[in-house]
Amino acid sequence: MAEVNIKNMTLNFGPQHPAAHGVLRLVMELDGEVIERCDPHIGLLHRGTEKLIEY
Repeated sequence: MAEVNIKNMTLNFGPQHPAAHGVLRLVMELDGEVIERCDPHIGLLHRGTEKLIEY
């Protein structure tokens, strides 16, 4: 029997636009058209809300 070599594809989705509110970037691992894993990277809002609530 022949050995099948399967490779997953890693796809970067975003960030869409620097001026967008709540910039989002997704790093997805695909097996064909099926998403196997998704790692979201959530950016700061442009007004720095997350920074203000650190204290």
